[in-house]
Parts: sequence; C-alpha cells; structure tokens
Amino acid sequence: MTRRALLAAIAILSGCATSHHAWHGNPAMQPAIDVPTHFLVPGRGGKMEEPAPGQCRNPMIDPRDGTRITLQQSSEGRGLYRVPAGRYGVRPGELLVVECGTGRVIGVVKP
Repeated sequence: MTRRALLAAIAILSGCATSHHAWHGNPAMQPAIDVPTHFLVPGRGGKMEEPAPGQCRNPMIDPRDGTRITLQQSSEGRGLYRVPAGRYGVRPGELLVVECGTGRVIGVVKP
C-alpha cells in the first residue's frame, strides 16, 4: 500500500509541475538587455516603492529613467509586461517576463 501511495504522490506532483505559461521551460525565452536590477511600483503620493509579494502591479517603473512597463497578464507571481518599442531587447510581438514580488526581470518571450 505504501508503494501505491508513493506512486500516486509522484504522479500528482508531476502534474503540478506541468504548466503552459510562456515562462515555464520555454526554450524560446531570451535574455533581456540593459534592464534595471529590479523595477519599482508607484506608491502613495507619487513616490516609487519596492514591489511586494502578492498581485502583479501595473505599471512597473524603471528607476533609472522612469520607463513604464504595462502588465498584459500574470500568473504564479510572474507577469508578462509590454514595454516601449526598442527597450530591453524586446522585439515586436514579445513581452518582458518579470517576477512581480521582486521586480526582477526573468527574460523575454513571444507568447
């Protein structure tokens, strides 16, 4: 009975690891270029704040020059953001993948 329980647990956990999101195991993910160490989020009184765990924020802001990136979709604490043309190595039809709780860039994908 223990062997069956173990096999069932492995099967369940394997299913949880599978996902169809653009950032999971996507061999087409490319590195981003010239990104900040992390993006910030708008706070109260117009001040920029560090991102916090929870929902992805919109917009996120490059603290170096104020460039705003716009959330298109999010899941599992990561967001796909549209960026201004020519920024961060993102080409037309691609989006920047950002870890929402830290503001760190993960890469560039074509969803």
